[in-house]
Amino acid sequence: MILKKKNWLAILALVLAVAMLAACTPRTDMPDDDTPSRDDYDPNFDGVRIGEITPDFSYEIAERFSVSDHTVGWVDVPGTNISDVVVRNPDCTDNEYYLRRNFYGEEYFYGVYYIDIRAELGQTRDELGVVTTIYGHAMTDNPEEERFNRKFGNLHRFRDPEFMLEHPYIFFSLPEDNMAFEVIAVFYGNVDNPEFSYNFDHPDVPFIDVINNAVLPRSLYHFDIELDANDKFLVLSTCIYNPSCGTQLLHHRDTMYRFAIMARLVSPNAPLRDYATFTINENRTVDPDGRWQS
Repeated sequence: MILKKKNWLAILALVLAVAMLAACTPRTDMPDDDTPSRDDYDPNFDGVRIGEITPDFSYEIAERFSVSDHTVGWVDVPGTNISDVVVRNPDCTDNEYYLRRNFYGEEYFYGVYYIDIRAELGQTRDELGVVTTIYGHAMTDNPEEERFNRKFGNLHRFRDPEFMLEHPYIFFSLPEDNMAFEVIAVFYGNVDNPEFSYNFDHPDVPFIDVINNAVLPRSLYHFDIELDANDKFLVLSTCIYNPSCGTQLLHHRDTMYRFAIMARLVSPNAPLRDYATFTINENRTVDPDGRWQS
């Protein structure tokens, strides 16, 4: 009986040792420590997920692509009249090809929504680069004028905190993927400033550093959104006007300033936000000669 008891104790000790070793050994099937968890799927969440309300524009994209293979996607901004096809010059040499052309490539003063030639694109979100910038004209930033409803003019609605509060998302679709982006910055910027490459992924500067050091300090609002280097971003960029005289301060070719909305790609599993969470940035950075910005 004594020998059996000793054997039993030895077996128990061996089992405990193996269990402790297993507990201390990292699991190779677990995500890395730096994997973002804020959008992870939670089976216990019973609310609405962002993927459930993201519009599907795959039909519209396919239809437009059958007309022009310059078609790359569709942009949709809730609360505005912005919902239309997005194109790109396929030879990737002239970033202003569509500045004064319509969808058919014909001369057209108001242009069409088009993507920066430096952006990485594909059929799904997995093929997107770190930043995708869509350009479009604004004929005025005054909502009282009829021209306000042309192209990206309605983006200036985001300057109104109440509008921003109720419209936290922008939607962008590729041929095989419909995506939601949550707004993280609403800002003015001097595009001639080499340290302010908000519209493309600069090879020498991590884009997250551009956001933290140049974009967020210029934003009209501080958003309660966590960002990291693995995020992907959408930028909608348009013209701005001097309210004192109504003249355009940025013509895409030869002047300095742009008004832009930047948004972060969110997982379709993320809980839907009913409202944007932010505070007014009372001490935002204003570029030289930009004190008029409001």
